[in-house]
Amino acid sequence: MSDKPKDKKLPPLFVIKATIGLRNFLIRIAKKMLPANFVLLEEASSFWKAKSIEVAAQLNIPDLLEPGPMPVSKLAELSQCNEEALYRMLRALAGEGIFKELRGKTFKNTSLSKALLTKKESVKYFVMHHLGTNNWDLVGDLFNCVKTGENAITHKFHMEPFEFLEKNPEKNVIFNKAMTETAELSGSIFVNAYNFGQYKLIVDIGGGQGHLLSQILSKYKNVEAILFDQPHVVTEAKELLKRNGVESRCNIVVGSFFDRVPAQGDLYILKNILHDWDDVRSVEILKNLHAAMLPETRLLLIETIIKPNNKPSFGKFIDLQMLIGTTGGKERTREEFEKLLNDSGFKLKRIIENATPFSFIEAMKL
Repeated sequence: MSDKPKDKKLPPLFVIKATIGLRNFLIRIAKKMLPANFVLLEEASSFWKAKSIEVAAQLNIPDLLEPGPMPVSKLAELSQCNEEALYRMLRALAGEGIFKELRGKTFKNTSLSKALLTKKESVKYFVMHHLGTNNWDLVGDLFNCVKTGENAITHKFHMEPFEFLEKNPEKNVIFNKAMTETAELSGSIFVNAYNFGQYKLIVDIGGGQGHLLSQILSKYKNVEAILFDQPHVVTEAKELLKRNGVESRCNIVVGSFFDRVPAQGDLYILKNILHDWDDVRSVEILKNLHAAMLPETRLLLIETIIKPNNKPSFGKFIDLQMLIGTTGGKERTREEFEKLLNDSGFKLKRIIENATPFSFIEAMKL
C-alpha cells in the first residue's frame, strides 16, 4: 500500500492569506477592547491548554474515541487514569473545541482532536515532542538562553543537541516521528507549489527518510532523484520509497553535507536544514553544494522567512525553539538568507510562497 497522502484541496493562496489577515485583525481588535492586564493574563495562561493537548495525545484519547463517544469512566479505565482528573482536563479542552462533551460526562472527537489520531497527516508526535517532558524542561531554560545565548541542551546536559538525541534513543524516536509528521503534512502542498518536473535529477540534501522525494517522484514520472543523508537517518528510506513505487528512480547515498555532496544534480533541495546551524556552518554547507553544482543548476532552500513586521509569525516562535535546542541555529530574514547565499557563491533568484509557513528560496550560482 502506498504511503503517498492525497493532495490537499486548499483555497487559492490569496484567499488563505486574506482569511489569516482578517483573523489576526479581529483578534487584535478584540484585545484592544479589553483591559491589557486581562489580555496578558489570558495569554500567559495558554500553557495549560498546550500541555493538556500533549497529555491527551500521550494518553491516546483521540484513538480511544475513534469508534465513537465514550463516557469518561471508560476512558479513565482504558487509559489507566484518575477519572475525576481526566474529566477535568477533557472538559477544559472541550471548551476550546478540542473534543466535545456530551451528556453524562461523555466525550467525542472533533475535527481538532482527530488531528491527534495515530494515522497519516497527524500532529500527534509533533505535539508530544514539542510539549513532552524533555522539550518542556528545555523551554523552562529560556531565561538562561536569553541571558547567555547558550542553548538549553548544552546548559542542562553538557552536550551538543544532536549528540543528546543520539545518546537518548527513546527521545530520538519521538523526534524522528515528529519530523516525519511535518514532512507528511507539508509535502503534498510543496509538490503542488513548485514545478519539480522541469528537472531530470533532483538531489535532496539531508532528506531524511525520503518523504518529500517520494511525493515528487510520484507526481513527476520523468524525474530521478538522490536522497542524501547520514546512515542512521536513511534506515527506513528504502522501504518507504518502495511502498510508493519510486525506489527504481531514487538512489540513496549516505554521507555528511559538511564533507561533500553528490555532484551534477539539476536541482538541490535543502529543506529545514540551515535553520539548525549558525552562519559559519551554513556557509560551509552551501559551499559544498556550490562545488558539486553545474552553472545552470538550481538550489532550493525551504525555510521560514522572518518578515520585518509586528504580525503573528510561526517562524518567530520556531526561532525560539532554535535558540533553546540548537547551537547557533535560527530562523532568518530575507536579507540574512541573501547574505548566506552571496557569501557561498550564490545569488537569490526568487522567493515563492505557499500555504505553509515555509517559503521556497530559489538560488543559482554567481
